[in-house]
Amino acid sequence: MIDLIGAGSLGLLYGCKLAASGAKVRVWCRSAAQAQDLREKGITILHADGGTEARAAAGDFVVGVLEDFAFSWQRQPGDYILLMTKQKDVLEVCSRIAAHLEPDKLHPSMLPGLVCFQNGYGHMDRVAGILPGWPLYAGVTTEGAKRVSPSEVMHAGAGTTWVGATEKHHAHGNEASKLEPLVKMLQKAGFLTVLANDIDSRIFRKLLINAVINPLTALWSIPNGELLATKRRISMMRMLLDEALRVYDACGIPWDQDIWDQIVEVCTSTSGNTSSMLKDVQAGMPTEIEWINGSIAALAKSSGMCAEAHELVTGLIQGLTIREE
Repeated sequence: MIDLIGAGSLGLLYGCKLAASGAKVRVWCRSAAQAQDLREKGITILHADGGTEARAAAGDFVVGVLEDFAFSWQRQPGDYILLMTKQKDVLEVCSRIAAHLEPDKLHPSMLPGLVCFQNGYGHMDRVAGILPGWPLYAGVTTEGAKRVSPSEVMHAGAGTTWVGATEKHHAHGNEASKLEPLVKMLQKAGFLTVLANDIDSRIFRKLLINAVINPLTALWSIPNGELLATKRRISMMRMLLDEALRVYDACGIPWDQDIWDQIVEVCTSTSGNTSSMLKDVQAGMPTEIEWINGSIAALAKSSGMCAEAHELVTGLIQGLTIREE
């Protein structure tokens, strides 16, 4: 049994394909309205041209609201939890799980593998503090998805999904044997999935890419590809990247020599896409800036440095979305 917490774009994408492949899936929504919509309509994955790629009928999976998760899980424990909420909701969700599941009263063998699919860095330490002793893993994906209705998601681009244990949270025995069943289920569902022993490097690689692309697209209200349209924009991208690489060097974090080429490739291959950070700004919602550029600034401070450019864009983005009383 796989529990997917969060029915946004990724939650619907993974939930639909897993359920359609025959996996036992429960999807947990924040709103009762979305849960009811999914019970009535199921989940539909659309191609970018509007055609249907896949569909999971309403009876193919279980739907519930997050408030009921702990009660349902205790009655019928699952094997994995895929945490697919945004960063801003992670601590609330995990605190709610901790309050109602009382993991200290559960045998360690009963605890499900918790896989965090969030962007950014630093959240897993907090999750581990809230849910001590839980098998904790990271998921990194390049799948592109955009929710277009409470029960429909557009598959904007196929990618690769990596799952694995980070070095800091590598304390639960044989991770390969614990994660192999999940990897096989994801592969059966049609996801190119890899059991990664280098998940840390993938987390930090994605952090660099997000830290360069997301804040600038959000500040300038442009799609990803427009970042490459002028020399001024490219120079700002290079400034953020170069400062981040100095931070990585100071912290002993390895990085790919072709990371700039990778960032350009992402901008090119997703040229028409709106970054998640820009979407949040446009919706007046809190962004993940604290966990992306803010985490690079925090890493700098931990090494006695100051990442002024990342501190600046963090403050600018926060100023767009936070209203002081």
